Amino acid sequence: MLQSLNPESKPKLLLVEGRDEELVLGAFLRHLGISAVQVQGYGGKNRLQYFLTTVTNEPDFDQVPSIGIVRDADDNARSAFQSVQSSLRNVGLPTPQNFLEPAAGLPRVAVFIMPDNANPGALEDLCLAAWSEDPAMPCVADFMQCLQDVAIAPPVDAAKARMHAFLASRADPDLRLGEAAQREYLPWSNPAFQSLSDFLKAL
Repeated sequence: MLQSLNPESKPKLLLVEGRDEELVLGAFLRHLGISAVQVQGYGGKNRLQYFLTTVTNEPDFDQVPSIGIVRDADDNARSAFQSVQSSLRNVGLPTPQNFLEPAAGLPRVAVFIMPDNANPGALEDLCLAAWSEDPAMPCVADFMQCLQDVAIAPPVDAAKARMHAFLASRADPDLRLGEAAQREYLPWSNPAFQSLSDFLKAL
């Protein structure tokens, strides 16, 4: 749902797929000391164009200097990027031609495709990459292998399954990813977050 724009204290917009992304990216912005960015969820990849139409009709939209759009790659990063491009063109906004590179014109628009602007996947894959050296990760791998060994059908979303197994190793084991980010369970200084950090700083 569109929140009221706040051009005085948070003039820049960061549009993300859903609630977990709002919480994770909000926590990362706080970690980076960036306060001028308002994070808004657009309710899933199929609603981006509708959300952009709505936000561009807001009375204060002409005061928004830049927009960052974050979307999961899912099966293909290039296809996901092209989908975002299509939504931007259809509402008449500046449209980037490449990952991370802002489009010419105002507002300044740039796109980040999770997990790394290249590989298939989602936010969970980026977080798992950041956790890769955590001592709990071999236990997560053993758990997933155990399921395979006893012929339990693999989860539809293996990354989400590994993420939940990892979070079960923390002090509070029933947190969602966004809540875990709020509790500082994500190692923001890990190199896996560098590209996303650069993207957020450049908004």
